[in-house]
Amino acid sequence: MNAVFARFQTMRPVPGTDDSEAARRELSDILRRHAGYSGAYYLVSGPSALRALVTLWSTEEDARLSSERTRAASGGGPRPVTIEEDAIYEVTDDEAGAADAAAPDVADVVVFDGPLTDAARAATDRFHRGRILPAVRALPGTVRLLVLWDRLARSMRVLHLANDPATLDAVPPAVNALVLEEDEDPALLSPPDRSDRWEVAAADVPAGMVRP
Repeated sequence: MNAVFARFQTMRPVPGTDDSEAARRELSDILRRHAGYSGAYYLVSGPSALRALVTLWSTEEDARLSSERTRAASGGGPRPVTIEEDAIYEVTDDEAGAADAAAPDVADVVVFDGPLTDAARAATDRFHRGRILPAVRALPGTVRLLVLWDRLARSMRVLHLANDPATLDAVPPAVNALVLEEDEDPALLSPPDRSDRWEVAAADVPAGMVRP
């Protein structure tokens, strides 16, 4: 079973609150009791205080209600974090990599801010599925690839989870070396607006959530 929706939240811990591995395990225990839960990745942005939580869900409603359900299950009270970004995406591609049995240690989040036109999105989907995703999936350190689509903002994120930084470093030169085919229009294939590198502090992926 693969996730159908993802909620991507960035946040900063409130000073004095618990940001430990034990706190993440406690949150995972709560999330596992929510309807439609399909896993979570806890990301940390290097030396900064920025954190990201990527949760995966089987329905859009479950994704939207997850924070409310978590606060109710934990007894309410003030949030231990300050939310900076909170968006729900459709998961359009969810692919296991060559190292899918390994725990991810690092992740790149590649961002296409958009808004992408229908033609640009179709061209990008075709280029990614036909050329980029198969190559990246085959890299020895790739654990999982998730392509996320925001239908309201018409923007896209690609989450590349890997078990070593060298795998992530190998992607940009490989993509830049690709030569467009005759039927691929460069005007419809914009480069990403940015790529953010994260450490994976923890991952909670129930068995069977990623297809082989």
